[in-house]
Amino acid sequence: MNNEKAEIKLDEAADKAMQMVRQFLKEEKIKFNEVDKDAVELYMQAKNLTIHLLIYTSNGHLIFRVPGFIRNVNLNRLEILMLVMKIMNEILDIRFEISPDGKSLSACCHHILEDGAITKSQFDLAMMIIIRLVDDTYPQFMQVIYSADGDSVEFASVDRNHQVAAEQDLIEEEDLINSEDQDIEEDEEDEEDEKLKIN
Repeated sequence: MNNEKAEIKLDEAADKAMQMVRQFLKEEKIKFNEVDKDAVELYMQAKNLTIHLLIYTSNGHLIFRVPGFIRNVNLNRLEILMLVMKIMNEILDIRFEISPDGKSLSACCHHILEDGAITKSQFDLAMMIIIRLVDDTYPQFMQVIYSADGDSVEFASVDRNHQVAAEQDLIEEEDLINSEDQDIEEDEEDEEDEKLKIN
């Protein structure tokens, strides 16, 4: 019963938030397309990109998402991950997502809905963050993607069996060295004993 009430409350908050989003966009005379009752899409011209922006609700959040602003390139590379981590560490309001095939990069930020309310200033701030950050970071990503393509380090799945085998080889090698050292010491001791007997 409580779960049903919570779901109804979330649905009502989502409807209210999307109504406000549509109202804000109309006030700013920004053209948008209805994707669903809980989602709209629009295109914004920025300095470096024409940005495809989706705005929708999910689990009590209003999501601002730019899907696949980088596409059809290999993103499973260490230097790209380091840049993603650097940006998200510096700017906590944004999140980047690499697609499962590792060939497209999306960005999103979200606003937590309280009773479905979002103010005009909160909406403008979220819009500014997602558009400015995607547009500003796009050249950085492209520079990293294409500057050292030949020398890039790709992610590889860790094969634990290979690691165990390598560790075992190292142990065996150390045991062999220790055994050889021990044989040398025993030979030296035998030589000393022989010398003592002769004397």
